[in-house]
Amino acid sequence: MSQNILQEKVLVLNKYYQAIQITTVQKAICHLVKGTAKVITTQWTIHDLNEWIKITKFHENGDGRIIRSPSISILVPDAIYLPYYESLPKIDVVFSRQNLLLRDKYTCQYCGKLLKNPKERTIDHIIPKSRGGKTVWTNVVLCCKKCNLKKGDKTPEEAGLKLLKQPKPPKWQALILEEFPKHKKEVWKVFLDFAGIFE
Repeated sequence: MSQNILQEKVLVLNKYYQAIQITTVQKAICHLVKGTAKVITTQWTIHDLNEWIKITKFHENGDGRIIRSPSISILVPDAIYLPYYESLPKIDVVFSRQNLLLRDKYTCQYCGKLLKNPKERTIDHIIPKSRGGKTVWTNVVLCCKKCNLKKGDKTPEEAGLKLLKQPKPPKWQALILEEFPKHKKEVWKVFLDFAGIFE
């Protein structure tokens, strides 16, 4: 059994079909075995473990997305549904350097340069801290060293710089999806659109 497949990501929905977290295939299968979750497909069909095992038989010649044990084979689900879980998804994203990088897509918010090298990245306070600017989502952006030097202790207008977009707090679902491959985002978007997560 491939450890890579077991660590793939699976979207978790609560009983109201709202995305509440992302888990691994391994944990998702544990939920299915315990009976606390069901598989949900992009066609909005819901299947318990036994039904999903039967469906797997139609995918035996699949693309390597089947987990096999001596007794059963299970097709890797893209999403699971917790029919008894009522908690709502997280709304506020904690401010952190990593979350800022994800929100700003590793891109300088003044010149648009993609900052692949961590040494090129700086955090800029739009209203400088020396003028009372706070470290909050609406006042902080990712910035390259060159633009940060140019801006210094000025506002963007004073430094002749213009923000690519006004910073705002990210939605946690959109933010967390930035970490995962595009094919996952495309599959999950069906569920996230239903919940009104993408604007």
